[in-house]
Amino acid sequence: MTFTLPNGKKVAVKEFLYKHIRGLQLQGDCISSKLKYIEDFIITQNLNVIEQFITLLLLRKKCIKPTTSLHIDDADKEVHIDYILESFEDNISIKEKVNSGSIQLTLDYPSKFCINTTHLLSVIREIKIEDQRIIVDSLPEHEFLQVIDKLPAEILNVVDNFVTNNQKAFVFPLLSGRSNLYDINFLDPSPFVFIDNLFSCIDENSYREYLFILSKRIGDVEFIINSPFVDILDYLELYKRECEEENKKLKN
Repeated sequence: MTFTLPNGKKVAVKEFLYKHIRGLQLQGDCISSKLKYIEDFIITQNLNVIEQFITLLLLRKKCIKPTTSLHIDDADKEVHIDYILESFEDNISIKEKVNSGSIQLTLDYPSKFCINTTHLLSVIREIKIEDQRIIVDSLPEHEFLQVIDKLPAEILNVVDNFVTNNQKAFVFPLLSGRSNLYDINFLDPSPFVFIDNLFSCIDENSYREYLFILSKRIGDVEFIINSPFVDILDYLELYKRECEEENKKLKN
């Protein structure tokens, strides 16, 4: 499955199926485990966090449901994913190379979701010291921190200035034209919290209940769990209509 992002980039993804809802539930309350599980559905590599966010919105729209419930004006309302995507239609470029002494930094949107704390240093994408280039994106967390600890203190000022100058580029309203109501900041956990809520679309009891109901009508359980949730909703609606028709016939 392939999506085209607003900037024209083609992104390949795995299909999110009904069984994957259960897989996500099994990650428990561990945010880092949930993040790893959901990120694995994006096949295309080297995307920044904005591109990953948009990709996951498109995956949710395609495989689960094209709308999501948001609390607006003291009421829960269904909002179409396309409406949320409008906030990401502009292709904003903030990539910048900055020199500090003998060190050159490439600064840009983070390559990963920030889930534990505000992580300003995540905007560092590449470090060049003389002839040595360090691609930060490819480093595991502990190696990244080791590299950062060895950098001179003035690097923090360079990063802070970059973030301050591009502050508006990191914050997006989920509802176009209604900033502050559902703003998300890509330097804090709010983007992935939203994604987690989108993919955690039903609880464990509902998952089992839907499976039980459909297995009465569709004998092949493997077929059910290997269907996307958007199809499961259609099957449930068809089953409901069928039951209503049968009840009408019995009454007549």
